[in-house]
Amino acid sequence: MSNSQATKPGVLAILLNWNGLEFTRECCASLTRQTYPNLRVVVVDNGSTTHTIDDLHDACPKAEVVSTGRNLGFAGGVNAGLGYAAGSIDPHGYVWLLNNDTICDPDALERLVAKAGTDPMIGAVGCQMEEGGDDLAGTRRIAVAGKRLRPPLWIPAEPETPEAVDYICGASMLIRLEVLRQVGNLDDGYFFFFEDADWCFAARAKGWKLGVADGVFIKHKGSATIKRASYNLASYYRAGHVRFLRKHSRHPFMPALLAVFYRILIDAMRLNFAGVRGNIAGFRKAWGAEV
Repeated sequence: MSNSQATKPGVLAILLNWNGLEFTRECCASLTRQTYPNLRVVVVDNGSTTHTIDDLHDACPKAEVVSTGRNLGFAGGVNAGLGYAAGSIDPHGYVWLLNNDTICDPDALERLVAKAGTDPMIGAVGCQMEEGGDDLAGTRRIAVAGKRLRPPLWIPAEPETPEAVDYICGASMLIRLEVLRQVGNLDDGYFFFFEDADWCFAARAKGWKLGVADGVFIKHKGSATIKRASYNLASYYRAGHVRFLRKHSRHPFMPALLAVFYRILIDAMRLNFAGVRGNIAGFRKAWGAEV
């Protein structure tokens, strides 16, 4: 190990892949160009069916590849990556959760770690991201690093300032390993939504802060895994919201009911009947699940 590597905290980047070989290839390529010298990349394949593990090795030759054998969802896949790397992570380092449909500027990780270094009580760091279509063409917008989540409905809302977030989006979240060990892994009772908010709320409850790095240095294609207006999108989102309410709201039933009724009404007016069915299914599943 070089002197520069030895003086920098180790960072374990975990990328999830599910039938997204080309996305993952581009993301891994951007990680090989990072100026931060002490980065280890683990790609977790969540039961892909459109390509093989060998294809994934070829696409990301400098990354370690782990196969779960089935789709465990975001939280389950991240936890599989953490389990694979357990015992070999720098105890003074970080874990970087990163969507596979992102492309990072060469100094992205440097900037995230630098922000974490400004305050030892910052437990997780996010950043604003440039979002666009699947091919990063057309209309672009700047997405905030996270959202506000406030009672009574606990529906994600835009923060008043980019830094005033209640949680960091899991599309890019740098977590101090000390905090991860104290708070624990992501709750794999969530499948695709709200697991990042749930973890951040648990960290904040223990006194840790959230940080947002300055600048925009990650491009996020967005919706690369689940297409908008789909049954799955509605079902996973609703199940995640209901689970979050059951864990963090004193009286979760009425907020959960109001939120799902409102969403069903909007989807019905847009003739998105797949969304209507998905919202109903997600509500039923999450309300009957153990928390």
